[in-house]
Amino acid sequence: MNPKTKKYIITGIKLTISLVLIYYIFFVKLHIFDIFSHYKNANWFYIFIAVVLYVASQALSIFRLDYYFRDINLDLSYKSNARLYFLGMFYNTFVPGGIGGDAYKVYVLNKNYKISLKEISQAVFLDKIIGLFSMILIIVFLIFLSNLTDYPIVQYGSLAVSLIGFVAVPLILGRFFPIHKKTFYNSMIYSIVLQLIQVGMLYFVLEGLNIHPDNFSIYLLIFLVSGILSIISFSGFGIREAVFMYAAHRFNFDETLATSAAFIFSIITISISFIGIIYLFKGVKIEEKKKKTNISF
Repeated sequence: MNPKTKKYIITGIKLTISLVLIYYIFFVKLHIFDIFSHYKNANWFYIFIAVVLYVASQALSIFRLDYYFRDINLDLSYKSNARLYFLGMFYNTFVPGGIGGDAYKVYVLNKNYKISLKEISQAVFLDKIIGLFSMILIIVFLIFLSNLTDYPIVQYGSLAVSLIGFVAVPLILGRFFPIHKKTFYNSMIYSIVLQLIQVGMLYFVLEGLNIHPDNFSIYLLIFLVSGILSIISFSGFGIREAVFMYAAHRFNFDETLATSAAFIFSIITISISFIGIIYLFKGVKIEEKKKKTNISF
């Protein structure tokens, strides 16, 4: 199958999943006006803080990616890296079926630097992989923290797996990709800090909607799981709301209130992604660092 055709098919499937889920949740299972009614009494200052924290988490993601670029002697300035990052977010969100954000980033960097496509693609890919592993390990840790099971072997087993994983994952990846061996440990720490920032984001969204859960770790677990599952939908729309709605039913939360919180996350994500349109028209000027800074833990 033609790669371009395949990409359009995958995007079409994601759009269909999002549209079907949004219709089912907002017009069949729940009621759109009941969901939106929770925004009338929302504390929008708290929501604004959540937006700031989301932007901060994206800024930290850019720093994390810079570690991998340094390993392959790609001396890209932080400004240029950030512009490419937000333009990539815009492509991923608003250009369905077109060139992906990461693919565009790899293309631009390969064009401007005498570094192979394989090395640049690998750096971008590994940055995504370490972020995904960190999310999975935090989810496993939350199984212990939230007391989801009555079986001690499962509860304490999840604690052991998560703690071992945070050490083992960078070690194993370092064996396969020795050029990035030292980076994996720093990157894992960045990923943990990044997730902690998003914990703060979740807290302020819930506070903004006057949601005060007895077990905050349950909401955090739902939030992270919905983030991983969002890859099967268009920018997380639909799947994020579905996860929150069904989890609310399972854990006796208010379904419409939980879905309102999920929709806020979707709106924040898509709004920040729209920043990239600036660089779609202005273009991205590729600049190198004026002075290298060595940041390590």
